[in-house]
Amino acid sequence: MYSHTVYPGTPAIMFRKSDGALAATGSSVDMNADRVILKRVVLTGWPVRIYRRSVVVKWLFVYPSDAEMFVESRVTTKMGLTGTITSALGTHGLVKAEFSDAISSADTVCLHLYKRVFPKEAPDDGTT
Repeated sequence: MYSHTVYPGTPAIMFRKSDGALAATGSSVDMNADRVILKRVVLTGWPVRIYRRSVVVKWLFVYPSDAEMFVESRVTTKMGLTGTITSALGTHGLVKAEFSDAISSADTVCLHLYKRVFPKEAPDDGTT
């Protein structure tokens, strides 16, 4: 949204141009050039073979090239354990991971990925 200069915390109400109905409410935030907008994606997989702290994880990746790209990445489990991907296995995207403690077969392995997102520019249709 582009608007007049306002102080942080100023309330804002937006209406639709077509029918005048309420479209959004909120407040303004301060102008900070260091602010980063992130989009998070969580990839999940399941342990297939468990050797104490070393685990073979299935369905985290589909292709072996993806598994090789994420070697040495941090992974977590839904039970709170942390670990790293140590190597890619086979031709179906299996990975071997090393965890901080013994993992349960009912646990889920999660890989969190983040991407910086830039705001979309307003269309230049001449209606300013």
